[in-house]
Amino acid sequence: MAQPDPSQKSIEKMQKFVANYCAKSGTVTHPDPEVTEAVVKGLASHVETLGRPLCPCRFYPDKQAEVQYRT
Repeated sequence: MAQPDPSQKSIEKMQKFVANYCAKSGTVTHPDPEVTEAVVKGLASHVETLGRPLCPCRFYPDKQAEVQYRT
């Protein structure tokens, strides 16, 4: 079952989050903008559904437990 797309507000918030993370860590986003967009959308979706920006690239057996662990 596909999750609904996150709101534009959440996407913009995660775009800023990613930009700040890259600036602080000295890393860069993926050279393919579509990959970066997919990651940002995944982060935004997790913020809306879980309250935390869990990485959409990782598998979490229990996302709720992971959120509790990271809080």
